[in-house]
Amino acid sequence: MRAARCLAVVAALAISMATAPALADSDAKTEPPVYFLTPDSDKWLASAEKGDFLPLMSQFVSEYQATFCGIASSVMALNALDIERPLAPKWYPYYYWDQDNIFTEEVLKQVKPVSGVDAGGITLAQLETLLNLSGAKAEKTFAEDTDVDAFRTAARAALNDPDAILIVNFARDVFGQAGLDGGGHISPIAAYNEEADRFLMLDVARYKYLPSWATAETLYAAMNTTDTSSNKSRGFVVVRK
Repeated sequence: MRAARCLAVVAALAISMATAPALADSDAKTEPPVYFLTPDSDKWLASAEKGDFLPLMSQFVSEYQATFCGIASSVMALNALDIERPLAPKWYPYYYWDQDNIFTEEVLKQVKPVSGVDAGGITLAQLETLLNLSGAKAEKTFAEDTDVDAFRTAARAALNDPDAILIVNFARDVFGQAGLDGGGHISPIAAYNEEADRFLMLDVARYKYLPSWATAETLYAAMNTTDTSSNKSRGFVVVRK
């Protein structure tokens, strides 16, 4: 029964990709993602640089709602890095970062009120601020200020640093995926396979997409798109303890 469900999920994803809009000619180098529960995924994970895989998988959460991708990704990074945790009222008396208690007074003032995130999510710069206000040391890079080779180098360095987590901000439509408000999305990266030149993204929209492997070229192209909320490109954030 479990195997049948897995096959059904993979089939549904295949249909979704087959019916997705064609990529623009300017995106000729882009390739569709390869999802979990496939032979290629198993093979790539076995030989990947995956120092962040288990820490992130142990803290893998789904966004509360479609605009909370930056919030869910931040919670995963903070818990995976063991940044000092606040009391979690939902699980009193335990201390744990969740998608409620991350909204401290400073976050509400300097990033966005909850209603603002409900309406439109957060930008790359706001993601950086949110993480810094939560006790981490975060540094953003706009894709327009770098290139695919520099991104690949920075991403691999973060993946091989036990005290760092990589979070990406990208446009879903470059992958042929559906998304809200221009298709912007945020999720952490858990592994890299050099032979395939693909990064494993733990998509926090777990109700919609499985974790997936994206080529470095495609992921960079998806980040090098304009976020109309900021009129800047999307990009990535390296989060450290």
